[in-house]
Amino acid sequence: MARILLLGSTGFVGRGVAHKILDGGHQLRVLVRDPMKAAAFKVRGAQVVVGDALDPASVTQAAQGVEHIISLIAVRRNRPQSYLAVNVDGPRIVGEVAKAVGARSVVLVSAIGSKLDPHYKYYTSRWMGEQELAKTGVAGTILRFSFVLAEEGGILNDFERAIVGPFAVIPGSGQAKMQPILREDAARCIVETISRPELLGHIVELGGPEVVTYENIFDWFLQARKIKKAKLKLPVPLLAIPAMAMEALSANPPITADEVRMIQVDNLAAGIDSVSSQFGWRPTAPSSWAPVNWVKRARPAR
Repeated sequence: MARILLLGSTGFVGRGVAHKILDGGHQLRVLVRDPMKAAAFKVRGAQVVVGDALDPASVTQAAQGVEHIISLIAVRRNRPQSYLAVNVDGPRIVGEVAKAVGARSVVLVSAIGSKLDPHYKYYTSRWMGEQELAKTGVAGTILRFSFVLAEEGGILNDFERAIVGPFAVIPGSGQAKMQPILREDAARCIVETISRPELLGHIVELGGPEVVTYENIFDWFLQARKIKKAKLKLPVPLLAIPAMAMEALSANPPITADEVRMIQVDNLAAGIDSVSSQFGWRPTAPSSWAPVNWVKRARPAR
C-alpha cells in the first residue's frame, strides 16, 4: 500500500484516478482549492488538504510523508490561468517539492503530440513542462495519452458544442488519426505506474486498442444521441479566423484557433498494443463502449 499525493483530483481525468487509487487500497491525499469538490474522496478515506497546486508552500505541506506524487494539473487553453503558470511552472514545482520531501517518484500526465512547435501552443507548453520536470532531477515518469473518453466531459463537450442549427460541424477534414482510451483505463495505467520503477526516466505514450479518425469518434456521439444532422466540414482557414475572433471576445469560446490546428494532426501512441506491452492487459475498445455510454440519460424526476 503506497502513500500518494494526487494533484488535479477534481478534474476530468483526476476523478477517475482518485477512485482508482482508493480502489487499490492505497493511502490517498489530495490537494484542492475547494474541499467540497473532494467530498466523494473524503468519504472513502482520502485525506483532503486545502491549497493551491501552483503554490510551492501548499504543495510542500501536502507532500509531507508521501511516497509518490501524481500530477494531472494542466490547462488546455491559455486562460484564465496561463500555459506558462500551469503547464510549464506546475511540473517544475512538483519536481522541486518531490526532491525536497524525499518522495520516491513523480508521475506527470502529459499529452501525445507534446513538442516544441510554435504552431501548437498547447503542445509546446506541455513539452516545456516535461523539460522543467526533468531539470529538477527527480525520479519521474511521463505518461502521454491520446484522447481520453468518459461518460461526460472532455471531447464530449466539444461534440455537444459542434451541433449548430441543422448541422453537425467538423473542424477541417475530420480525418486525423487518433487512438482514444477510456478514462477508466487511463486511470489504471496512471496508478499502476507507481509500482513500475523500470518506467522511471521514461516518456511513455499510451492509447486505446483502435486507430480511428476524429470523424469516427464524432459518429459514435451522433449515433449514441440519435442525432441526424448533415455533417458540415469547415476548412481550417475558414474556421481559424472566426475562432481567433471568438477567443478575443469570449472567455469560453466554442473552439480556439490552437484547438482547430491540433485536431488536424494525427494523435497516435507508440503502437496499437501500447498499454498491453507496458502493463500486460488490454484496454476496452471505445468503438463498442461509446455508442452505449454516450446516450443522453433523462434526468430523474424531482
